[in-house]
Formats: sequence, C-alpha cells, structure tokens
Amino acid sequence: MRLTLRRLRRRLRRERPLRGILLAALALGACATAQDGPSLTGDYLSGRLAVKKNSIDEAAAAFLAAHRDAPEQKDILRSAFFYQLAAGEIDAVGPLAKKILADDDTENDGLARVALAAISLKQKEYAQARTILQGGYDAPFLKSAGYLTDVWIEDALHGPKAAIAKLEIAPKDVFNGFNPLHRALLLEKADEIEEARTAHQVSVFGVGGSVGRIAYGAFLERIGDEASAREYYKLLNRETGAARRTAQAGLARLDDGNASNLYARTTAQQGAAIAFNAFSAAILEQTVGERTRAEEAGFNVGEPRYNLPLSLSQIAIYLDPELHDARNLVGQIFNVYGDFDAAAETLSAIPPSSPLFEQSRIFIAGGVSARGEPDKAIAMLKDTVSRDKNAVEAKFSLANLYASEDRHKDAVSTVSEIIDDLGEDPEEDAWRYFIARGASFLELDRWEDGEADLKKAVELAPEEATTLNYLGYSWAERGENLEEAFRLIEKAVELEPGSGAITDSLGWAHYQRGDYEIAVGHLETAASLEPSDPTITDHLGDVYWRLGRPIEAKYEWRRVLELDAPEKLRTEVQRKLEKGLEPLSDAAPEK
Repeated sequence: MRLTLRRLRRRLRRERPLRGILLAALALGACATAQDGPSLTGDYLSGRLAVKKNSIDEAAAAFLAAHRDAPEQKDILRSAFFYQLAAGEIDAVGPLAKKILADDDTENDGLARVALAAISLKQKEYAQARTILQGGYDAPFLKSAGYLTDVWIEDALHGPKAAIAKLEIAPKDVFNGFNPLHRALLLEKADEIEEARTAHQVSVFGVGGSVGRIAYGAFLERIGDEASAREYYKLLNRETGAARRTAQAGLARLDDGNASNLYARTTAQQGAAIAFNAFSAAILEQTVGERTRAEEAGFNVGEPRYNLPLSLSQIAIYLDPELHDARNLVGQIFNVYGDFDAAAETLSAIPPSSPLFEQSRIFIAGGVSARGEPDKAIAMLKDTVSRDKNAVEAKFSLANLYASEDRHKDAVSTVSEIIDDLGEDPEEDAWRYFIARGASFLELDRWEDGEADLKKAVELAPEEATTLNYLGYSWAERGENLEEAFRLIEKAVELEPGSGAITDSLGWAHYQRGDYEIAVGHLETAASLEPSDPTITDHLGDVYWRLGRPIEAKYEWRRVLELDAPEKLRTEVQRKLEKGLEPLSDAAPEK
C-alpha cells in the first residue's frame, strides 16, 4: 500500500562555503614557513572538512595539530579548544582555555571560562574555580551555568546553608528556572526536609527534567513517606521511557523496603554537572525545534549542528561520570552525527540499574542498524528484552526493526506480546502498538486483523492525528467507508496542518476517488511541507499525469529516484518514467 511503514515509523520516532575555506587555508599557508605550510594548511582543511561531516574526533585532532603549527592564530586556537571540548577531551582543553582567556580581546569568552573552572572544580580546587568564574560572559546561559556552579562551590567551601543563601540572591540576568532542583538538593543536605519537599515539587512540575523526577522520588523514599512515594510513582508510570522506568524501579524498592540514596548528599561536582547538562538539554531542545520549524517552512537547513550542547554535556560527564542523563544526550548527538562507535562507547557506560539503560540499548541498536547491521541490532534488542521482562520500549523497537526488515510475521508476534500484557486499562500511548501491529497485518494482506487494530488505535486515541490518518487512509485506499474515511483524515489535518504526510493522505484519498483537481492542491501542499519525501513526490507526479501534465509528472518521478526511496517504489517509478500511467479505462484500481 502507498502509506508505507517507512513513513509511519518516521512519525513514531553555518558552515562557511568552500571558497571561504580555501581562502582561509591560503591565508594560513601564506603566513607559514616553507617547512610547515603544507602541514598547517592540510591540518586546517582536514579540520574544516571534519566539521562539515560532523566528525568531532577528527576535527579535534586536526585543529589541535594546526594550532601547534600556528599557535598565534586565534581562530585556530578557538577551533582547537571547541572541538577538543566537544570530543570530551576536557583535561586537554585546559591550556587552550587559558590562552583564550589570557587574550585581552576574549575576556568575555564564557565557554572557555566555565570549562577551565570545571577542571579546577574536578580537582577540588574550589577557590581557584571561583576565581576563574569571576569574569565576563558572552552568553546568558553560560553566565547562568557559571552562577549555579559557583553556588555549589559555596556549598563545598561553607556548607549548604551558605549555598542556599547565595542561590536566593541570584542576579537578575541569570536564568533561574533550574534553581528549584538545586535548592531542593541543598535543603536536604541542610536537613530542611519540608522546605526541600516543596522545592522538589516546584522542580518536578517545572523544568527539573529527568534528574528532578528521579531526585524527588528518591527523596520521598528516604524521608519515609511511602504513601506519597507510591502515588508519585504511579503517576510517573503512566508516562513513557525513562519516567516509566524510574517509577517501576521506585515501586520495586518500596516493596523491598530499600530506599534510594540517589542525590542524597549531592557534591559540588555533581551539582555543577546537573546544571551544565540542564542547560545543554535546553539548548538542544531549542535548536532542534528551530531546525524542525525551518524544515517545515521549506528551508534547506543542511546537516545538524549540536556541538554546543554536546560540549556542555561533555563537561557534565567529566564532572560526574555517573550522570546518565548527560551520557544519554551525548550518545544521541553522536548517533545523529553518524558516529555510531562514539555513541556506543558513551552509552555503554550506562548500567542496567539506570532508568536510562533500556533507552541507551535502543539507541545503540539504532546506530548498529543504521550502520547496516540489522541482524546484530536485532540480537542486541532481543538480549535486552530477555534480561528484563519490563523492557517494553526495547521490545517495541525490536518489532519496528523487524518491520523495517520486512519481517512482518516477527513484528506481529513481538507487538502481540506487548498488547497481550496491556490489561483492561491500557496506558494512553498504547495506540502505538495497535498502529504498528495493524500496519504489519496490512503488509501481510490480513486486512480484517489490520482494520481491527487500526480501529482500536482510534478508540484509544481519538485525538491523535496518526491514528485518524492511518485508518482513514486505509479505508479510502480500499474504497470503503469513504465518508468516514474523509472525516478522519480531515480531522487529522486539522490537528496537524503542518504534517506533509497527513496532507498527502487527504490528497491521495481524493486521487483515489478520481477528484484530481481537488487532489493536486493537497498534494502540492504536502510536497512543499516535505520536499524530501519520496512517496509524496511520487503521488504528486501521479496526479500531474492524470491531469494531462506529463512533463511535470516525469520531473517529480525523476526526483523520487534522487531521494532515499525504497527499492519497490524505485522500480514502480522507473516503469512510470518509461510508460507513464495506464489509461483509466484499462487500468487496474490505483494502489
């Protein structure tokens, strides 16, 4: 069918121009000696090219080599510092950061300041770290991270009450959204239990993130408030991913009578690490959001660049190697960059006891699969599932991987295990399982089973655009329940007007009915929303052909072959480029 699993799974889951690079390299070569010129130019170019392909380790090594050849070049010094930091070579950035801060022109370089302070903090040289932090900052978030670091330095030097007092007189130009979590951790250290409880609650319902969720549950366990702890964990258990794992682990500890010691006596290093990673996650979320909105608006955004949040989380790992949130974030970025080995190395340090362990295994398996080793990824996920009966997300990822490899019988069997354990009151996100199994049923030509699952998905999530779209599209494609099919698809479009895939469904449903004049508008809109989607592009070509616009149709079909299209679609498009679409009077029903 046209609405492929490939598209469904996708829904369920400034670099200088080359001329500028060459000119910069020529300038460097001109100021180098005859002996070191080629090496310097080569290292510089290697670094720039490594940046363009998001190879952080290569960029770090190349810029460091270029800096050794030209220590007076400020741009190379900064690049060497930045990419060493992004690569996690924190100790190596110390001399580079000192050089940057020693330059009168760079007194406001906050990243070098906080990195150098982190090195002193790691070595428990608290007074020295504080001195380094006293200076200018070129970005508000760096000043804010530096301020929270200084709060924890105050704790190390003078105790939690002094740190709390410092936290309560935060400067007006720093972000204080993360303060409640840090206040809660410090208040517990100061034995101010009820005030700590209040601060934890503010954090959990604010922007405390994963660390805040874990810390609050552990706090309730330690103070012996079992009733509140159970109520809290039952609430978390209705969420997905790490939150659910946190809840399950917490409930098990309550049953066993073993309270958690997590974040009980937070050190200065741990507190600063939490601060750095919180700002990293916030910057990453903002950057991804801006990128997504730009893509939806039709802009070519190029390769993803998340090196700043990567650098901040690397500092966090340096300060606290057991901060699994930071490892998880770094691993995700490396996976996005295609550096699957670096991702696996970072994520493999997350232990089975961590709420993020299951997610880390999913990310590692995803990288292995993307590297072209799906069987190895399948084995890894099967091992994860066999070790933990509660690893539902890993099992679901396994089912999706089976489906992507056209092993739909295995996919159905695996998702069925999840569905069989749902009970009478499934969680709100259970619609995902019925959609996935229904999609595989359809691929196996088991329409009645597939239809039943798609209906169940709509029943569970009547306001979820994906469920409405999938059932409506499936009916429209078969020419069944057309009035209801169009109602579902149109509602899905209302819910997600910016979704090219859903807008395409509406256009394709009109196409299936022969309403080509209506269909073309929707399909053109879908193509503008998702210009790189091969299925949408193919649909647009088809409707152009039916409207007697063969030149435009063939243009779109040729574009399909330039995109990442599945082999079956490529074969169909090749045939259409050679023969076009069959005349309607002789044609079989549209697929």
